[in-house]
Amino acid sequence: MRLDRRRMIAAAAALPLIGGTAAARRQGAALTALADSTNPDTVLGFGVIARDGAGRTVLERVHGEGRRMLDGSLRTRPFTFETPMRIASITKLTAMTALMTLVEQGRMALDDDAGDLAGFPLRHPAHPGVRITPAMLASHTSGLRNGPSYPVPLGRKLSEAFTPGGRHFDDGGWFAPASEPPGFFTYADVNFAVLAQIAERISGERFDRFLKRTVLDPVGLDAGLNWSGVSDATRARASAACRFVDGVWEPQVDAEALPAPAIRVTTPPEAPGLTADDYVVGDNGFVFSPQGGLRASVRDLDRLARAYTGHAGMPQVLAPATLDRMSAPIWIFDPARPNGHTDRGLLQSYGLSVHVPTGRDGDAFFGPDSADWRGHFGQAYGLQSGLFWNRRDGRTLTYMISGTPRDPEGLSGTRSAASPWEEVILDAALAAWAASG
Repeated sequence: MRLDRRRMIAAAAALPLIGGTAAARRQGAALTALADSTNPDTVLGFGVIARDGAGRTVLERVHGEGRRMLDGSLRTRPFTFETPMRIASITKLTAMTALMTLVEQGRMALDDDAGDLAGFPLRHPAHPGVRITPAMLASHTSGLRNGPSYPVPLGRKLSEAFTPGGRHFDDGGWFAPASEPPGFFTYADVNFAVLAQIAERISGERFDRFLKRTVLDPVGLDAGLNWSGVSDATRARASAACRFVDGVWEPQVDAEALPAPAIRVTTPPEAPGLTADDYVVGDNGFVFSPQGGLRASVRDLDRLARAYTGHAGMPQVLAPATLDRMSAPIWIFDPARPNGHTDRGLLQSYGLSVHVPTGRDGDAFFGPDSADWRGHFGQAYGLQSGLFWNRRDGRTLTYMISGTPRDPEGLSGTRSAASPWEEVILDAALAAWAASG
């Protein structure tokens, strides 16, 4: 499929140069074109909310469609701000937020031995003298990789992926090549399975319930990992994440939302009937998908962003000093001596599960003040999402795209390593902030 970006981005690209009503009209036209059902090069649906530093809405727009199986057939439904979907890697940000409550309580430290906390020896075979810590896991500098048998299913232990001879050891496939030195940045979901298991062993709670208690409930969200704790009313509004396959939008996950209180889990072939009720706390941090399985809506992401920013009337999940600690760079890409995989420049600096833009070519998503922004992208099964806040002036941006016409993996926009569809949203937000003064 040819990706013609010109019609989608032309209006948005000019927005920062135009003010007032004309900018608002151009912004609306660009966003409408983003999910134009008559154009096969655009997305299925999207929602975006941008706020100024005082929490006032400067951009709130939703357009397009979602998909859902009802009575055995695939139905089209409008995409709304209240449509919950699997939001992908923004989940990692919320997972680490929950873990930081244990740090605040003094029940764990970021430089502890992660293996001791998780309940099994954890060392890179090529660097046995280097202790892997929670901070290394959260910043993707641990030397772990997603192994061939990812994810370890319910009914099996996470330790089997890291123990020689274990059922999921995969000949050491869960570890980076020996040529990558300690501290090398490689983005990998498995880090968050280990972190979730650590949280379970310290708290004594399943991770889905731990996240719900420490983060989601305090912020006032009817959201949860793999639908855990989500009401039937919210599940009824769900949409599948979709990809464009052979000219048709095909659901990839959540075509059918299970009735409450059912929870989606990955089961092994020999025991397909296992449920979340069979899980043993502290055995397998993969089970509740802490790396990407949060089901939430654009409205939910907006509340989360405002909570991170500290907008008036929003709950404070973490102390400001703790959030600053999460948001400080742990890894920064060194172009002179490459020390990590940047994904075309998308990821050039990273904190404790917080994306820290540098403002260099590739990650200057927010223009000249990109280095003041913090947050996380999400991408899986055709969905793209973003949750960002400006740590200097309090602006926020959240969005979800319910389906992209091409796999965005490795696909950059015209001015950054964000996807072309995300750039339309980013540029529209920049225009809205400029117009609001």
